[in-house]
Amino acid sequence: MKSLRKQGIILFTILALVLVACGGDAVEEEVVEETTPEVVESLDSPAVTTAQSVKTGVGVTSDPCPEAVGSFPTGADPSKGCIYLGLINDYTGPYGALGPALELGQRAFWLWANTAGGVGDYSVTIAEGGDAQYNPAKHLEVYNSMRNDVAALAMSLGTPQTLFILDELDKDNMIAAPMSWYSGYGFKALDKGLIVEFGSSYCAQGMNALDWAIASLPVDIKTIGIIGNAGDYGGDWAKGVEAAAEANGVTVAWSYLPPATEFDVAQAVGLMVTQPVDAYFPALGPTAMAQVAGGAFQQGITPIAMMAAPSFNDSFVREGFALAPLFTSGTMYVTAFTQPYEADTPGHAAMRATFDAVGQATGNLFVTAGWTSQYHLRDVLLAAIKGGDLTRAGIRRAAANVDVSSDQMMPIKNLGRDGGQTETYVGVPTADNLSGINTLAWPYTGPTAAARDWTAGACS
Repeated sequence: MKSLRKQGIILFTILALVLVACGGDAVEEEVVEETTPEVVESLDSPAVTTAQSVKTGVGVTSDPCPEAVGSFPTGADPSKGCIYLGLINDYTGPYGALGPALELGQRAFWLWANTAGGVGDYSVTIAEGGDAQYNPAKHLEVYNSMRNDVAALAMSLGTPQTLFILDELDKDNMIAAPMSWYSGYGFKALDKGLIVEFGSSYCAQGMNALDWAIASLPVDIKTIGIIGNAGDYGGDWAKGVEAAAEANGVTVAWSYLPPATEFDVAQAVGLMVTQPVDAYFPALGPTAMAQVAGGAFQQGITPIAMMAAPSFNDSFVREGFALAPLFTSGTMYVTAFTQPYEADTPGHAAMRATFDAVGQATGNLFVTAGWTSQYHLRDVLLAAIKGGDLTRAGIRRAAANVDVSSDQMMPIKNLGRDGGQTETYVGVPTADNLSGINTLAWPYTGPTAAARDWTAGACS
């Protein structure tokens, strides 16, 4: 796994974690037969299906998984078969600081899950990841390199990138866990049973960010600004913020939402300096976030900042980072789709135990997100096994109709039927823990998100 080695994220050592009838009454004139309906077991009801045998296909072998992928152990049981998952990441593009953290969480999840028994008669491993550099064409190239070898995608990073390969996923019956939180997934992809999403959308988070700030902060928020990139991330977030602004009678003084390739830090800072607002709502990558916040700070501008999750990095609060005093000043807040590393749930405890066992505790929010996302794939694979069809078509059918739990890390999700989750995490940066965030609210759904019909379509 050369890309992870380049990032210097972690070297795991092999470890073993201890987890843990028909009937009738006849009369002379007629015969009346009362029959108890037989339960029909199929992939349309995977929760009640228990097949006697399992059909397998691409990416599923009777041979065991490798002990490690690169230097990363899998925790695989040598007496079990193997389910291979693919991974399309960004190691060198604009989200190169976040992609490896997501992957680390995903690989750690399967290390734990395999040690705890795997899924049925199988262990699960993520094959070597591919660097798509957050580029749609490159994304397709990486997908083509693995499409004949894996049963599903543990990660497809980026919304435009994932939608760009959607037709190919459709042809291959390949489900994917997207590492992006676009409100349109449920309408462009989830109805095909291809996208195994988790967490609230950027749009819902944007609504909740403003609703929470108005209700909870000792600041009279009357004017706001929005900074982000056009499209699924910044655009979806902006639609949510704008909807909450309209509902609350707040003025959007300006929005700066250029394409990512045209984002100009100086222009964003200039808006904050020349048109001051009570609060701003950035949906950026961490590098741009630090540049914008730092540029405004140098000009004496420190309004409330309600950051979308990808804007924040725990390095912002660490000793030695020049802007740490700003990020821990009480004017900066983080919204997200899941609780951070320190949360008190069984799932978070299992995650911490896994990292503690290898001496590699890490609180990065995207490590936690990566771990959490894989619960959904695990439950889909279990449902497919119950249905007796572990081919990609069988996995796809299971993904369109299964309830997913995550050891309380996230609300229960009804894949294939939910219109969208709205629960949002709100925290404040701190230097006092590994995640760099103290919890202020979870699960928070404000009045704007609660009032929206999430089955009506995408926000942007």
